[in-house]
Formats: sequence, structure tokens, C-alpha cells
Amino acid sequence: MIRLYIHLILFAMKSELPQHEKISDRGRYYPYLPFVVLASIWGTMQALLFYRFGLVTDFEAEKYIYEANYFLEHGTVSTPNYWLYSVQIFLIATALKLKTGLLSVAFVQLLFNAWATYSLYRFITGISNRQTAFIITLLLIVNYPLQTFNTSLQTESLFYSLTILFSCFLLRLKTLTAGRLIRVILFLLLISFTRPTGFLLVPCSFLYLFFRFFRPFSTLVKSIITIVVTVCFLFFLNAALGSGGGLDFMLPFRDERIICGVPTLPGFIDIKTSDNPNSVFGLLYYLTHNTGQFLRLAFLRSKAFFGLTRSYYSLWHNFYLCVYFFPLYILVIVSWRRWIKKNKFLLLYCSSVIAVNWLTVILTCDDWHNRFFLSITPYIYILATPTLQRLAGKLNIDGKRQLA
Repeated sequence: MIRLYIHLILFAMKSELPQHEKISDRGRYYPYLPFVVLASIWGTMQALLFYRFGLVTDFEAEKYIYEANYFLEHGTVSTPNYWLYSVQIFLIATALKLKTGLLSVAFVQLLFNAWATYSLYRFITGISNRQTAFIITLLLIVNYPLQTFNTSLQTESLFYSLTILFSCFLLRLKTLTAGRLIRVILFLLLISFTRPTGFLLVPCSFLYLFFRFFRPFSTLVKSIITIVVTVCFLFFLNAALGSGGGLDFMLPFRDERIICGVPTLPGFIDIKTSDNPNSVFGLLYYLTHNTGQFLRLAFLRSKAFFGLTRSYYSLWHNFYLCVYFFPLYILVIVSWRRWIKKNKFLLLYCSSVIAVNWLTVILTCDDWHNRFFLSITPYIYILATPTLQRLAGKLNIDGKRQLA
């Protein structure tokens, strides 16, 4: 089967006929072949994952199932911080209420994953060509760590899909109308209540819209908009930090955690904190009063975040992560200059999303299974597009369309 897919992939990548060639009855279906091949590989990947893991309802998924039952019984969640995961909780609660079974939740997750995959394919086709879009979409589909969340009732599957859908929608905007701005805001709210890290997309989206569409506005209008957006973002961020539920943002510094849940010290050390450490002011106070520790931990967490490998992973798992992701870093670096010339606004958005997620890890800790890193992989794919397009051209694949 693997050999069959390799042949199909190679054939699909060369399926676009030259423009001067007359299209026969059979040839007119060639443009659909890449999509059919990708859909087949996507279906195979999901089937293998369900065969391997089944429907995962334990580990972190237990929390959301419990909260869904709690909501159905009490009309609220057990602690305020779970409102920030309410999309997944409401989805599970709906399945429980309608008695459609928890498998229906996974089915919804698969639908959104498929939609996001298709959306990314269309977006890359629009800024590059069909062959480059095929390669990048294939990279997304075979991103094994990311795809495994589709079988679990955690928040990650929906979160990853929604961020891809939102970013493709945002980056395809040609003009900004009131209606489209409302859609952007509603989309951001939906993502932010799927996982609280969705709030990180707010400043990135504002930067993109500000520099992409607000240039004709007066300085006064720009200043007012900037102040309003900044105040709103800080307000919601402060509320998220203090949402309770046992959250302690100083804990990773007290026992110097690199990976969340894995202390590197046998006990707590004394650090200087404010009276309300779970707040924006509390984080700023820590940074200015514990600078040496912060810089050291920032380096170690950055190494874990971008280095990806873990001592508790198998040799083959670490090898896969290195072979899969490290070349993408090189492609992004080589593509940087191209984006500055052709689409610096897209570069600003994707780079800012990567930067704020990286900063969040620095200020907290990295995830046991690279979940925080996986949220930035779609933006790494997008930023690697120019170099991938040139490589595809050297392989005798049509690459005439220029980057938008």
C-alpha cells in the first residue's frame, strides 16, 4: 500500500497539464487528482489512528467529559477557568444530551479537521500553485503528532482546525468591511473559548489588520483603535490568568519546570512575587525582580520548544521529529527574504503567531507532548511555501504562479 501511495503522490504532483496542451475528456479530470489522492491519504491516516488508539476518553479528556456532565446537572462548570474550554465542553454536553454517543464528538472533530485541511490546500493554491499546495497539505496530513488528537476528546483537535480555518480566512481578505471585521471578532471569540491560548491570536490578528488595511486611516483613528484593542486584550488576558481552578503561574518558576508537570527541583525555591501573581502585573513583577532565573529558564524552554525531542520518547519518535520538522526550519529561514519582498503582511502575521506562542512557553513551560509547538506548525508550512515552490520547480513541476 505504501508503494501505491508513493506512485499516486508522484503522479498527482505532475497532474497539471501544460496550458498549451489540448485537454482531452480524460485530461479534464487531472486537476482533481491531487485532491482525490490527498483525501485518500487523509482517510487512511484517520482510520489507522482510530484502529491504533480508538476513541480516547481518558487522560485530559476525562476533565471535559466530567465538566460536560457537571454542566448538564448544575447549569454551570465546576470552576471559572473551564469556561475557557467551553466549546469542547458544550459539544460533549450536546452529545450526552442528545444521546448520540461520544463517538459523534470525534466525528465533528474529523469534519473540522477535513475542512481545515481543504482550506489550507485552497489557500496555498491561491498564493503559490497546486503542486506546492499538494506538498504542504500532505505535510499536514502526515503530521502524526497533530493528527492523533482527532481520536481524543480533548480540545486540541478543534483548536488546531479552527486556527487554520481562521488564519486562511484572515489572510485571504482583500478588503476589510464592517461585516468581515465582525466575522473576525466572532471567530477569535470562538477560538478563545475552545482553548484560552486562542487569545494569543488577538494581537497577531490586530497587527495584520492594522498594517494591511488601516494605512489610509488618520493617526488619531489609529491611536484610538490601538488603545481600545490593547485595553480589551489586557483585560481578557488578566481575566484568563486569574480564572482560578488551581492555576498558579508562578509554580513553573518555583520548581523551575521546563516541561509542564515535571519539576526539575526537589522542592520550591524562593522567588520574588507580587501580592497577585496570577495577573499581568504579577508576571511583569516576576520578570523585573527575577531576571537571571527567567533568562536561564527561557533558554531551556526554548530549546525544548523548538528542539522537540524528549528523553522519554523512543529513538524512532525523536528521529521522526528531527527529520520531519528540522528541514522545515531551514525552508522558513530561506523563504524569509522572499516574503519580505512579496507579502510582508503575511510574514508579519505568521511570525507573530509563532513568536507569541514561543513567548507563552517561555513564561510558563513547554508541553509534555509538544502540543504548544503543534499549534504553530501550520504557520511554519505557510512560511516555507516560497522555497518549497522553487524546489518543486527544480523537480520539473510547474511553478509559474508567483507568490501573492
